Amino acid sequence: MDSDRQLRDLARDRAIENFKNGLNCGECVLEALIHVGALHLPPEATALATGFGGGLGLTGHTCGALSAAVLAAGAVHGRPDPWASPPEVRGVEVAEKYYRPFNRLVHDFATAHGAVLCRDICAPFEDWHSRERRKTCLKLIGATAALACDYLVLSREEAFALPYGPNLAGQE
Repeated sequence: MDSDRQLRDLARDRAIENFKNGLNCGECVLEALIHVGALHLPPEATALATGFGGGLGLTGHTCGALSAAVLAAGAVHGRPDPWASPPEVRGVEVAEKYYRPFNRLVHDFATAHGAVLCRDICAPFEDWHSRERRKTCLKLIGATAALACDYLVLSREEAFALPYGPNLAGQE
């Protein structure tokens, strides 16, 4: 769809500009998605992603851009009230339906970037502050905002029908 492609491009470009203007990777993605209207949250919600920068507080763990994309997908495809389901089906329900878009999003990111950990993505660069590392992250941030849009525009039915990639539960 043309409008989905346009939204994707706008989010990518906004995320890149955000990084150039000093936002961290998580903030770049979440703010871009909010700004372009792909995610309906107040601008102040960008603060939710501040701690994602540098792989969760500069620890090098899960990439902050990916974490923000998962957070955004949760705002659209997450369980709005996990207590609404009876206790005996809550765990089954989340695994059968809700985890699917998040699983696919993480696997799509890993396929595109070769890793999900910030430390692995940045390993080729001796200096965290190097121009080369910043250029790599800039491209990754833009691509991740665009990827997130692909998931935000899915209907819940489409999202819950996505095939699982490898996962801890052996779900298919």
